[in-house]
Amino acid sequence: MQNQRISVIIPTYNRAGQIAASINSVLAQTYRDFEIVIVDDGSSDDTEARVTALSDDRIRYHRLPKNGGASNARNQGVKLASCDLIAFHDSDDLWHPDKLEKQMAYWEKHPEDVLVYCALEYRDPDSGEMVSFPFSDIPRDSLHGDIYRTLLTRNTMDTPTILMRKDIFNQAGGFDPLYPPLEDWELNLRIAKLGTVGYVDEPLITSGITEGSLSSSTSAYYRARCRIFADYIDDIKRLGMFDQIAGDILRHAEKDGVLESVKKMMMLQLMEKRGET
Repeated sequence: MQNQRISVIIPTYNRAGQIAASINSVLAQTYRDFEIVIVDDGSSDDTEARVTALSDDRIRYHRLPKNGGASNARNQGVKLASCDLIAFHDSDDLWHPDKLEKQMAYWEKHPEDVLVYCALEYRDPDSGEMVSFPFSDIPRDSLHGDIYRTLLTRNTMDTPTILMRKDIFNQAGGFDPLYPPLEDWELNLRIAKLGTVGYVDEPLITSGITEGSLSSSTSAYYRARCRIFADYIDDIKRLGMFDQIAGDILRHAEKDGVLESVKKMMMLQLMEKRGET
């Protein structure tokens, strides 16, 4: 495992001001055997010039003809990857120097896992304090092994924290470009059905919140959340989690002041799943 090469896939769109620092945080890794696949999602700034100015033969730059979204860019990056292992990185995030080394060391001890992810840290925009995710209130034994049940209730694996086998990504079917937002959560559910996952309980990424970071409206979030609920309703019922998950969605919707509209979204998604619309 320690001798395996890794393809690090970085999708980017109009982040010329952050891309060099992001790439350099990968180049500074103590684990050295990797390539970096930059997928420029049709940027209109000088991203290409910033990338090509970095002199390292491990960097590969590929520009898409037009902007198609992060899911499509990541899928294209996997197709371009030449290694059996893939890692995802975001162009406004910074990796700690030992990220890959610690994930690979964990995998060496748990080769049966289909992927290894880690915690990340970010600066809370309200308090200004550094916060670690997954949050401390999540039981640690629910973050590794068979975590499908955990993922049905909440997403604990942020895409840039994941190091995984390329064949598992392809077997799962990749990111669904028609599923934004929460396309990462939905893919994680498909992956978790294929095998156990490993977890390094230490923040090995500093996630950036910058202008141009991917975000979604409250309405778009709940549409996607209700769609996940409907798409996985058979497993949710089989595991006896219907009341728990539906209640959680509706409690958050009430807190956000959108309870009635989310009730309608949930009903429409369930009806569509049953072919009633």
